[in-house]
Amino acid sequence: MIKHQIYRLERSVNNTERTRESMIKRYRDLQIPWEWLLNTGLIGQMKLSSLRLAKDYLKRITKELQLNECSGEENLLLQGARFAYRVHQFAGGFDAETTHAFQELKKIGMGSLKQ
Repeated sequence: MIKHQIYRLERSVNNTERTRESMIKRYRDLQIPWEWLLNTGLIGQMKLSSLRLAKDYLKRITKELQLNECSGEENLLLQGARFAYRVHQFAGGFDAETTHAFQELKKIGMGSLKQ
């Protein structure tokens, strides 16, 4: 499932960041140049990819809710919100597209609560 992939990604990034921090400390203590360790774009790319994944997931849930193709509407809405929150925390916020996808899901959710 998508949730499991994001959890694995989070663990991987957290482990990489911890390793990098400990290496920087050791390198600094031994007076070895360490600034190059900060220039890794890999983690940034992983976070951007998680935002794209969240955007696509939220759009999919929104579409399913609009078409009423699911039986557990509240459950699906809750799953989408939890996943979005998790990615938001991991990536350090949403980009404009993911924010828009979340707002669309929110509109659908607010509409189903009124009925």
